[in-house]
Amino acid sequence: MSFIALTTFIQILDKDGNIQSDKLFQNSNTDTPISANLGSTGTLSYKYLSFIYQGAVKTNTGDNLEASLILANRISSTSSTNKLSMNYAIEALENKERVNVYVYKMNSTFTALEGNALAIDKWAVSSLGYDSQTIQVLLSSGIDAVGGNTGKYLSSRLVGSLPVTARISSR
Repeated sequence: MSFIALTTFIQILDKDGNIQSDKLFQNSNTDTPISANLGSTGTLSYKYLSFIYQGAVKTNTGDNLEASLILANRISSTSSTNKLSMNYAIEALENKERVNVYVYKMNSTFTALEGNALAIDKWAVSSLGYDSQTIQVLLSSGIDAVGGNTGKYLSSRLVGSLPVTARISSR
């Protein structure tokens, strides 16, 4: 049986797209932060946070992609909630933060990246839910084609000439 070491890195960005240096996390090395150069950000230090990344799935209506971050809501059997994880999740939702997710193959000691990223995903924090054991942060793709308000609108400046009526004929 072979062992493949994978690590998921998350970068939390503010609503303007700036990386928040205090919100850089990885889910494999509990002992020391992992220093990594992901994309064009330069080398940054990623602290440990216990989370599971569930990748993209299409919504039932087919108009959006969703993923989720699952965080532990209980540190031990004697504590009530994991206040650190809960605060990060609430703050991300309230501040309309974005999340960049990178998945890399690592060396066997989880201290260095091997090769290129296996996956790079960019998300917007759209909602959260929790129970006594877990916190689920729902991530959605940047543009919801049907119901979401992304702050982006079709305009002639972006896409050229647009029809002004629903009456379109092909000639």
